[in-house]
Amino acid sequence: MRLRGVVLAIGGAEALLWLLVAANGLLSRSDPATRGLDTAAALIATGIFAVSGLPALVLAFKNRGLRFAFVLALLPVVTLVVAILVWGAF
Repeated sequence: MRLRGVVLAIGGAEALLWLLVAANGLLSRSDPATRGLDTAAALIATGIFAVSGLPALVLAFKNRGLRFAFVLALLPVVTLVVAILVWGAF
């Protein structure tokens, strides 16, 4: 699989996950005391997608800067794995 296809696949998966988290956070019917946390999670997920996933998809669709798009697409995944490993170390 070529780099463009890989970036499109990862970016598409990010877009799907973003859609699920944002929809769940914004349309949640949870307890009013925790509804703010759901909304915050949706806004954080939207921010992360807007900074990494969306630009990676745009670059891949235009077939420009594919290495940079690959790094952008993997940025949230790598950050999450590092955070889990660091959190587990303490």
